[in-house]
Amino acid sequence: MGGKSSFVRALSLIVLLAQVGSFVPADSLRMTLCDAIHTRTGARDNLFASESTFMVEVSETARILRSATPRSLVILDELGRGTSTHDGAAIAQAVLHHVVTETRCLTLFITHYQNLARVADGLEGLTNVHMKFKADRGPDGEEEITFLYEVGEGVAHRSYGLNVARLAHIPKKVIDKAAEKSSAMESDMRMRRLKGACRMLGDVIGGSPGQLDSLIASIDQL
Repeated sequence: MGGKSSFVRALSLIVLLAQVGSFVPADSLRMTLCDAIHTRTGARDNLFASESTFMVEVSETARILRSATPRSLVILDELGRGTSTHDGAAIAQAVLHHVVTETRCLTLFITHYQNLARVADGLEGLTNVHMKFKADRGPDGEEEITFLYEVGEGVAHRSYGLNVARLAHIPKKVIDKAAEKSSAMESDMRMRRLKGACRMLGDVIGGSPGQLDSLIASIDQL
């Protein structure tokens, strides 16, 4: 909704147009030649091959990991959605780590997994960006989000799925219930992180500097 997928697709087309000698929609452009453009976007199954949505997703990712070189452009859009949250986030983080440290190619990696943003702190050449938005209060007191369709530095620290659901005219009663559940789950997650940070604090007092770094990272998430 914010324009992430449109942005990376436009960039892929610009790279392709530039390499065939065509005009591009930009005042100026500086780039190196790419030997290939590898993409994994969208969500679909392949019933004829008995492949689920997630199987198609990871198969496309496997092909990219086998084929991409340091001169490639790689687009990975929402990897890990087709399975459980923990497995999906783990796969997404492992793939991101591989393309940054092993393949070392230009990569645009779109995700809603907030914990992946911390990967940028420990990997050279990795930068977090987000699609800009403006939050206001409407006449009824509800939060209204205006997507600006611009790329900004840093991480979007929260998701606006409920606002998009409101734009799609999901009944207010359903959205109110979803907001209640979302708030409860966020509170539960904060409590778990706080308990984990407290346990780490006990270990840090008589532990190593590495445990102190883990504690600081946990506190940052609260």
